[in-house]
Amino acid sequence: MSSVRGAAVIDLADYTESIGSRIDGFLYRGLNRDDYAMVWVSSGFQALTGEDGDAFVRQRKSFSALIHPEDIQSVNDAVAKALETGGRWQVAYRLKAPDGGWRYVHETGGACDPDPVTGTPQYLDGIILESSRLTRLAEKLDSGRASVKAMNGSIAQIFKTLKTLRLLALNARIEAARAAEHGVGFNVVAQEMNALATTSEGVMKLIEAELGRLNEAVKL
Repeated sequence: MSSVRGAAVIDLADYTESIGSRIDGFLYRGLNRDDYAMVWVSSGFQALTGEDGDAFVRQRKSFSALIHPEDIQSVNDAVAKALETGGRWQVAYRLKAPDGGWRYVHETGGACDPDPVTGTPQYLDGIILESSRLTRLAEKLDSGRASVKAMNGSIAQIFKTLKTLRLLALNARIEAARAAEHGVGFNVVAQEMNALATTSEGVMKLIEAELGRLNEAVKL
């Protein structure tokens, strides 16, 4: 199949394969059935899954078998909803990697070529992109938000402790005044306690402000 654009004649198959070779993932066309068997995949398929694309297509292997067992239901649900509404699906899941582990991927797809009799789409087209780095980044951001939340809780407790320290310093000064000249040393200690509380409170307010800015920075 070819398309004419100006003076250039573009072979759509070659063009699609060229695009597929430039992404961290692959383009595909699969059958609209439970195992998502593929009828065509671009060259990035092997790099992402470790499976030879031509053999995978030729043998009509089950693509769903490459999806993590805990994620297959969410994939099925996303595809089913899109088929029902006539829209497209976007879903993130884990796909078996060449080393036997799992890679996070993000898939966008849609149905095409409805059966002339039943109207049911015969094929599913889409793109699957490797997203492990983005997923790990999101996990780190989640961890960062949790840490900020925990630190905010600790700061609140420190402010509470400083308030108690101020009250103790005030009580100490009162007792020092009652003791007259015998309470001079006690009064000095009370003043130092109050100064320490004031200085610490100022530092904690600065830290609280920085944490507030950090909290805004890690929001998605």
